[in-house]
Amino acid sequence: MDATLREVLRHRTHADHVRLNRHRLLAGLTKAGYALAAYQLLLAAYYHFYRDLEAAIDRFMSGRHFGFDYGQRRKHPWLVEDLQYFGLQPESEALAPRQALGIGPITTNEELVGVLYAIEGATLGGQVISSHIASTLGLREGRGASFFVGYGAKTGIYWQQFEMFAASLCVTAEQKHAAGEAARQVFNLVEHLLDDYAARLDS
Repeated sequence: MDATLREVLRHRTHADHVRLNRHRLLAGLTKAGYALAAYQLLLAAYYHFYRDLEAAIDRFMSGRHFGFDYGQRRKHPWLVEDLQYFGLQPESEALAPRQALGIGPITTNEELVGVLYAIEGATLGGQVISSHIASTLGLREGRGASFFVGYGAKTGIYWQQFEMFAASLCVTAEQKHAAGEAARQVFNLVEHLLDDYAARLDS
């Protein structure tokens, strides 16, 4: 029996996902003592990453009729809101990336599925993170934590809708494998970007 898309994606990205979750800017999010300065750097890194990645998603989906509306899922506006709450300017020299983000165009349905798997999965995981930063940093939706609160109570439904959409595009083993590779690339790009921002904690 062929593995399901969910099984393939989980298997292909497992090592990358675990390594990313252990990153200096992410590992402490669910622990007491996580520094606000680290959190703000994380938001700034994500601001630049999601801006470019969502632009790539828009370019690929434009003119195509998938029956899947990404517009209501945009994450970049949440990051804008969170950074504004802290009075931070992400385009300033201090918070701008010091290296190319490496985000290329999305060219296939399989790549789209892989990209969406990585970022929709991050939104799913944000539900755990948001509860922790509410208690440790006092941050909530509209008060510095809109990105991690994400879809809130609608998160489960949104994830199910994504899985149905993804399964409709990736049927063959080759398509599932290609989606997994695209998801891995997203994880790796995020890791490299966070390395750039984490180094600023020491400067």
